[in-house]
Amino acid sequence: MTVNRRKFLKNSLTVAGGVGVLSTLPLNYACKRTGANDKIRIGLIGCRNMGFSNIRQFIVQPDVEVVALCDIDENILNQKAADLEKFAYEKDVAEFRKPELYEDFREVLDRKDVDAVIIATPDHWHAMMTIMACQAGKDVYVEKPMANSIFEANLMVKAGERYNTIIQVGQWQRSGPHWHDMMDYISNGSLGKIDQIDTWRFGGNEVPVKPDGPVPAGVNYDMWLGPAQLRNFNPNRFHYNFRWFWDYAGGKMTDWGVHLLDMAIQAMDIHHPRTIKAEGGKLFYPNDAMETPDTLNVEYEFNNLKVTWQNDFSRQKNEHGLGHGLAFHAENGLLIASRNGWKVEPKIVNGSPLMEAVEHRPSTGKDLGLHVRNFLDAIKSRNRLTNCSAEIGRDVARVAHMGNIAYRTGETLHWNPESETFAETAANKLLCPEYRKPWELPAL
Repeated sequence: MTVNRRKFLKNSLTVAGGVGVLSTLPLNYACKRTGANDKIRIGLIGCRNMGFSNIRQFIVQPDVEVVALCDIDENILNQKAADLEKFAYEKDVAEFRKPELYEDFREVLDRKDVDAVIIATPDHWHAMMTIMACQAGKDVYVEKPMANSIFEANLMVKAGERYNTIIQVGQWQRSGPHWHDMMDYISNGSLGKIDQIDTWRFGGNEVPVKPDGPVPAGVNYDMWLGPAQLRNFNPNRFHYNFRWFWDYAGGKMTDWGVHLLDMAIQAMDIHHPRTIKAEGGKLFYPNDAMETPDTLNVEYEFNNLKVTWQNDFSRQKNEHGLGHGLAFHAENGLLIASRNGWKVEPKIVNGSPLMEAVEHRPSTGKDLGLHVRNFLDAIKSRNRLTNCSAEIGRDVARVAHMGNIAYRTGETLHWNPESETFAETAANKLLCPEYRKPWELPAL
């Protein structure tokens, strides 16, 4: 199977000053909105890793047809197309048809028969592609973190509102049954006052320094860079390792932190920290190729609640025996949670527990599939309040980026939720990335 390299129609979805043509389209432009009994036609943009994990959950849904796969790496694209065909055969997917293959995502958006797209590219592409998809009348499932900056995330929310787009951000813990049970338990008040929530992700691998080199055959590197700054090709900045470089992502904080901080935000209904402090650095692998820190400790103050984040490549587990998770410190006990489940350990005072213990309540392991189903149901009902809407994704992306900005500036930051700016000038300069021409974010 080879890539369909049809020339892009210049009178459609053109990048004229970025997305200038799209931004002039009427609000009801685009493909037919899917009815309650229709098949939902899906296009995947970014086929590696989470993109392929996502599409496997979509294709087994009885009301889904995968019609397009898109990737700038022809090798990945052809391999994943073959893998998807094999998967569909193994899962006995009814009426499976081979999807068309594309190198340029704009060709997928140009198809009137595509109802929704999955955006599973590196983070620096999330905002541009999501906004263009909204303008093209497509609903959007976009991977976390929602955007690579606070400004971009805000603009994505505006685009969803303006074009009445169903947006689901890939923070699939929001659809997990054991997380829902945990939230219900916290809301019943048994823990008493919660004054601190710790979140963490330990472990990580060294990225040995490599020289710049030629662009691999079959890779459209200019399209991979997109709005990011022009740099020579380096294998360390490509595919999985993009997440360790500020041009494209935000390290462990935006890779894992958004998942775990999101659970703290949901449990306590908190959105804007007052102050943010961070310390850390490249302490375990000081001479490797990563720009983002292998050790990072962030402290957020939300009025009377402290929330912390820690990533540490030198450790595999903490005192709770977990490599990732959350710990809710409360007056009556400690609630500890991870993707594997949750439990409660009561405080002991004068030899007596202040509350009943809760034995480990395990995960069902079905969070991602349920998240996909929630998105599809929202498309059919046109209910924009998905389990992880654009607004939810924006709120946790903002908090995660705040931690990184505090680290990069070396300052204690003070956030103004009304103006959505910091009191610190250096931090405000990191609210929005500088896009490479001809790509530009539209004014919405």
